[in-house]
Amino acid sequence: MTQHTPGPWQMGGELISKEGSNLEIASVWSESANRKLSPRQSEADANARLIAAAPELLEVLLTLLVAVDHKRYNVRADLDFFLADAAARTVIAKATG
Repeated sequence: MTQHTPGPWQMGGELISKEGSNLEIASVWSESANRKLSPRQSEADANARLIAAAPELLEVLLTLLVAVDHKRYNVRADLDFFLADAAARTVIAKATG
């Protein structure tokens, strides 16, 4: 399976790019006279935030799976859940604005 471009990603207008580089990941269109079917600007901005947060969302989900496995086998469970909770809240805030 091909790996995705490593994060973090950032949004800038309609463009999502790799943070600290000019590598373009995706673009999100918004309302325009030239486009017949596109979301409102606020919805396009929300879409861009979600796409830009994708690598971090994946990382947090993988961290949560480790915490669940540790809980199942009672290894470092409390610390893992605390760290996973903090990371999840941070990336959800980034994705939702």
